[in-house]
Amino acid sequence: MNRARLRLPARFLCASLAATLRVALLVLALGAAARLALAQAPVLEPAPPGSDAAELSRRAATALVGERTYFEAVLAVREHERDTPKEGSFRAWYDRRSGRSFLRVLSPPREAGTGLLRLPPVVWRYTAQEESIESLAGERLREPWLGSGFTLADLLDPLAGLGTAPSRLLGVDPAAGEHGGERAFVLELRPDGAASAGRVIAWVGSERATPLRLDWRDAQDALVATLRFDDVREIAGRAVPHRWTLTRLAAPQLESRLELREIRFDPAFDDAIFTTRQLLQRGATPAAREVQGARLPAPGGSPP
Repeated sequence: MNRARLRLPARFLCASLAATLRVALLVLALGAAARLALAQAPVLEPAPPGSDAAELSRRAATALVGERTYFEAVLAVREHERDTPKEGSFRAWYDRRSGRSFLRVLSPPREAGTGLLRLPPVVWRYTAQEESIESLAGERLREPWLGSGFTLADLLDPLAGLGTAPSRLLGVDPAAGEHGGERAFVLELRPDGAASAGRVIAWVGSERATPLRLDWRDAQDALVATLRFDDVREIAGRAVPHRWTLTRLAAPQLESRLELREIRFDPAFDDAIFTTRQLLQRGATPAAREVQGARLPAPGGSPP
């Protein structure tokens, strides 16, 4: 009778064994993740005397935008390595001093004509297919852009605090860049609106202050996303990265790649670009292929 009391149901034993196995696997996974994080953390060297974090941040920002900037880009999104990327294209106008920006989607057809207008502190979105306009704020600005890992906020303000946010120099990474063959200053940025009051870690090339990589970290210092820059080309005396590749830890299989097809620094803008009237114009005619610094008309013509 005593033996009968000690005998446990088989299903209880199986459930207990399964729970124990799940805990063991979780511990192993956490240990592997911790080891991987330690392996990926760069060993930094001290920065040379006289290195200035704010100046490095400012120079890195000028490789991406000028006081005024126009670019055309293709956004390619791939969920798995062997998948054919889904592509969309758009044009963007930025006025850095005022914080104004305007984006117009060119493709795919179901999104063509959609526009975004930022007139700080307000952001407007026009949906061409529905012929509707709405203001966006807060979490709405963190929505994915064209199904990618980029958010609306990323595209409206691509600097992520470079050149503006409080910065601190952490050191020099001797093995940065795409193949680990470039030295880079490593900066800590504290931009307004960083995810959950976190920080951004920026790798800036030591030779020309070209941005190489941005890591977003949350308040617990967990990695949220990584943006890598490559395909650097000389444009108007600047070393400009033409390919931006973003991955997010929440969806590591999703790769979002932005490729610049054209970029112009400090062109003369028609201020009609930054109006809600312009936002409602669906016909975005291509900007003329003019020399650097030439005046750019409003997309689709100036409003009446």
